[in-house]
Amino acid sequence: MEETTQQLADNHYEAHTGIVQNDEMGSLAANIDILAEKLAEAAQESAKLDKMRKDFITSISHELRTPVTVIRGSLEALNDHVVEDPAKIDEYYQQMLTESIHLERMINDLLELSRLQNPDYQMEMSSLNFVDVVENAIRSVRYIAREKGITLTFTKEPLTFMLMGDYTRLRQMLLAVMENAVKFSAEKSEIRITLNASGEGYRLAVSDNGPGIAEKDQPYIFEKFFKSNEESNKQGTGLGLAVAKQIADRHGIVLSVESTPGKGSTFLFDLNQ
Repeated sequence: MEETTQQLADNHYEAHTGIVQNDEMGSLAANIDILAEKLAEAAQESAKLDKMRKDFITSISHELRTPVTVIRGSLEALNDHVVEDPAKIDEYYQQMLTESIHLERMINDLLELSRLQNPDYQMEMSSLNFVDVVENAIRSVRYIAREKGITLTFTKEPLTFMLMGDYTRLRQMLLAVMENAVKFSAEKSEIRITLNASGEGYRLAVSDNGPGIAEKDQPYIFEKFFKSNEESNKQGTGLGLAVAKQIADRHGIVLSVESTPGKGSTFLFDLNQ
């Protein structure tokens, strides 16, 4: 046992006493083995969190580098008078504005995600009609969809579905998914939104006729900074769906996706009664 405890002290958590006795010594050895297993689990969790932290830093560094590089390059070109054609100068200013808006959106999404992942963060919960939240989000998204000639249809079984929730956050969750559907949908297409009874609760479905999501990508679409290689997603922050998932989780809503490449995607919100 002395050798085992020394190994544990040296961070070798795979060590075990190997003692099996029905006496006080055996009980002590069993407790040491349990401690070793607990320490091994804690070490694995610590290693996992450390990897997540490093991956996050790598991802955010990469995502921030692109807009910063474009803005700096454009400013240097203007400052050094490399570009003098008025049309080109306007183009450079527009590019800097576009990149700065993208940068601001990314920073705001990161702050939002950080707040939502904090267990101490309190949402403003109240009794609300979820149908009202859905209809409010649809009204907002229709302005964006109109630019592409996309129509949004909403069919609902219940006129009223009361639940406890944060109205602003739930609307934000729905907007993230609906705007995503508009972004990937072809012009003059249709996005179908349905709310129906399902089991002991209700299911909200947002379906589009976009390019769909590759099967290998589907397990990762709710992770931070995940972006598909679609051209229409080049300006995405890769954080919108991650934020939506956090809001759903905080409300006990199961958010998932069903998708067939080439045939579109359906995002599902399963809500308990």
